[in-house]
Amino acid sequence: MVWVKLMAGLVLCAHLPGAWAQNTGGQRTALIVGIGQYGSPDIPSLSGVAFDMDSARKMALAMGIETKNISMLRDGAATKANILSQFKKLSDNTPEGARAFIYFSGHGTRWQDPQAGGCVEGLLTYDGQTLTHKEIAQATDKLSQKADKVIALFDACHSGGVTLAGTRGLNTALSTPLFAPKFFLKAGAGRDICSQPTNMVSRSLFGEATRLNALAENLVQITSSRPDEVSFDEPGKGGLATQGIRDCLLGQAKDLDGSGAVSMTEIQMCAQESINAKLENSPNLKPHHVHVLGTRNLIPVAVVKPPPAPEKPVTIAMAAVTPTPTPTPTPAPAPAPAPAPAPAPAPAPAPAPVMPATLSAWVDEPLQEPRILETPSTPWSVSAATLRDVEQQKNPRRKVDVQLSKSSLQIGKDALELTIKSSHDGYVYLVLLGSDAQSFYVLFPNGLDKANRIKANQPLRLPKPDWQVKAAGPAGTDQLLVIVSDSPRQLDSLTLAEPTSAAPFTYSLNNLQGRSALIRYLTGGNTSMRSESFGAKLLSVQEVL
Repeated sequence: MVWVKLMAGLVLCAHLPGAWAQNTGGQRTALIVGIGQYGSPDIPSLSGVAFDMDSARKMALAMGIETKNISMLRDGAATKANILSQFKKLSDNTPEGARAFIYFSGHGTRWQDPQAGGCVEGLLTYDGQTLTHKEIAQATDKLSQKADKVIALFDACHSGGVTLAGTRGLNTALSTPLFAPKFFLKAGAGRDICSQPTNMVSRSLFGEATRLNALAENLVQITSSRPDEVSFDEPGKGGLATQGIRDCLLGQAKDLDGSGAVSMTEIQMCAQESINAKLENSPNLKPHHVHVLGTRNLIPVAVVKPPPAPEKPVTIAMAAVTPTPTPTPTPAPAPAPAPAPAPAPAPAPAPAPVMPATLSAWVDEPLQEPRILETPSTPWSVSAATLRDVEQQKNPRRKVDVQLSKSSLQIGKDALELTIKSSHDGYVYLVLLGSDAQSFYVLFPNGLDKANRIKANQPLRLPKPDWQVKAAGPAGTDQLLVIVSDSPRQLDSLTLAEPTSAAPFTYSLNNLQGRSALIRYLTGGNTSMRSESFGAKLLSVQEVL
């Protein structure tokens, strides 16, 4: 047996060889629809749509969607029949567990429907027909059942009730030469209350999709405006919301909680600032508000700005490996901070962790904006945000149950033991944030035990009989994230060297670049895998004297 001392928190003893699995090609898909010129001369044209489609393509590429997997319909090709047909093809072509992106730019419309009990919104197709949110939900039902996540962005007026995102105004009297509305009142519809900005309750694609058993956690609905607002098209540039979301997704959004990735909530806040700035010199126009439903903590782009390469590889021996005949000797808690050669690079990217704020939880209130809670950030709280971000990317259809033998471990005496059960076959990953919050450790698989397969509904006990993990201090709280993924994770996205029995642990420094690397590794941000879906469970373990 050998003992390996981690920089903080736990001590491991073990021996075993193994092999690392490799991943296969990316599978994400996208459908982009834009209608700037309509078949009827009575329907106003939208000159910004061409720019919107280019923006949507850039967003799709940033999400890791390969060009060959992006389908586009524009103007005359975007009839109602063709759009519905493309929804079906998107559903058929998106593999189980992959992500899909849907984008629409064009006119929206709205009318009173007594059967719906209120206003109903729709998207206006090239041939003058209306594509309702209910029809979209039905056409994409198969997609929502099989995809890991579906992101829908509809840049059309009244999209707050129609679908996941929208922008373009409603009443020409509210527009200026600089900003054109994206709303069309169909002939015979009548100018009832539904044709005016109003707080009247409307029915959305999100609601229709969840009524068809789609999971709210697997959908992201982004709208450029609330149901009572007008959203605008900027000629020569495109929709204001599309511009803002594009720029923020491509790098302008800030990682406000320092977790190492940018969530949809943070992108929304950034896009709203962009819209406000665009309209601040238009006294007759009030900014419309980007709205997000569903998984607001979704990370659409794992690394918005690639972090600089670390000065040293992130996989090293935690300390000297010392043979010992029994598992009883444990290093004294005092030396724990000493063997810390790796943290030296940590001060370099220090600016991000010192931000004095963390993102608040966001309740499902239709008109509520995201907000920041002014609370001090500490290395531990920032790192805990990283693990929460990862956990919140999980697919709730993948169930993971974890039972700890003890939730409180006495330093120098008790060993970490847990039993994992999964609803699906997969690959198990254990990530530890130690009580000193200096580094994240991939405890399993490791250079001593790489056999991380698990069978559905069959318990897996860890550590295995050949190795053991003991509490080594300092006293405090360890965060343990357990993931069961459909596909194996690609280790080289986290480290420059493969773990060995001499240097068994892959670890990521607790700085901005380290947190970004960890999120990319665990969530499959490289998109190079058969399925991105995973189940997850985040646990706390106390280390006590």
